[in-house]
Amino acid sequence: MIPALIRLMRPYYSLPLSCGLVVIAAYVAGGDFASVGLLFIPAVGSLFVVISGGYVLNDVCDRTVDAVNRPNRALPSQKITPRAAMITSVILFAAGLGVSVFCGLKFFGVLALVVAGLVLYDLYSKKMGIFKNILAATLTISLYPLSFALAEAVSTPRLNALFIFPVWLFLTTVGYEMLKDIGDVKGDSIRKSNRGYCEHPAFLTAARGIILAAALLSILPYILGYCRVLYLGFSIVTIGLAGWSLWLPPEKAIRPVYADVFLITVGSLADLLVFGP
Repeated sequence: MIPALIRLMRPYYSLPLSCGLVVIAAYVAGGDFASVGLLFIPAVGSLFVVISGGYVLNDVCDRTVDAVNRPNRALPSQKITPRAAMITSVILFAAGLGVSVFCGLKFFGVLALVVAGLVLYDLYSKKMGIFKNILAATLTISLYPLSFALAEAVSTPRLNALFIFPVWLFLTTVGYEMLKDIGDVKGDSIRKSNRGYCEHPAFLTAARGIILAAALLSILPYILGYCRVLYLGFSIVTIGLAGWSLWLPPEKAIRPVYADVFLITVGSLADLLVFGP
């Protein structure tokens, strides 16, 4: 049962996303990692288990859809019971909030809102239509208020980049979620979720356009002088991957889009470490 629970937690998604908190907080603090210090450990840990709890709850709520779209997942294949998965989700949410207290009340308060948003998303996303993707993107960019709750802002050119990165991440997530919606249409029809619009060719075109626009936006921090040439290299590769994804079917296009998020995160950190604030 333990391996099944770990798969439900999606550590390959939840851990990299949680570590993005370190990069953003470093930009907030003007590159002064010492000012945040050991708070990084409980901050990343609490966010990791909260996101993991969200994935577990999502699989509980979507188990009938996954039985059609992804029958090999832990719940449809009966490697774990819905009751055990639900209990695990509650424990993860509670543990994440408990650990977050060590990061201060502001951080705890923002993370509590994230938990509420995750629960809302998991319970009602199939009834939200396109607004489901908006909520998913909003939850993803909660990394930014969490970072400001964790670190004291220091006025540097890089701080201004944090007015651009959330827009880039929001658009990228919306496009990513739209691609996933297209792949989930068959299972969604079982739930009668009224999402036939996902099958319209214009929906795929819009998803691809949003992803490409987000990738092009990623170069703006360099153009405005907030980031340096190392970041530019990562941004150019990101734009190339976004362009490549336009020619791939939706189920394969999500991979380079996910890689885009990873590259911009790593490139932002590398640029800060090499060139300083």
